[in-house]
Amino acid sequence: MSEAASSKPKHTTTMNGMSITWNDEKMESLYANIGTATANREEFYFLFGTHQNWRGNASETREIEVSLNTRVVLNPYAAKRFAAILTASIKAYEDQFGKIDI
Repeated sequence: MSEAASSKPKHTTTMNGMSITWNDEKMESLYANIGTATANREEFYFLFGTHQNWRGNASETREIEVSLNTRVVLNPYAAKRFAAILTASIKAYEDQFGKIDI
């Protein structure tokens, strides 16, 4: 292992007695202000994108165009774990900053 690789900070957590090391070396960050989900028997599809509905007034934005840029596909088990993590994260956020009204 090179010195540069060994000096990378490691992000390790323990979950259900298992130690997980998160390697974010190849991670990409994308912004989305809209998302949707669909599923079939084998997989869940999470679609993320952006829209610019702040342009114009309400009567001018009856139709919104969403530019989809990212699709994440999860098996049902991973999707359910993701839902549990997201629910817990939203609760922690609301406990600290207040309720999110949608």
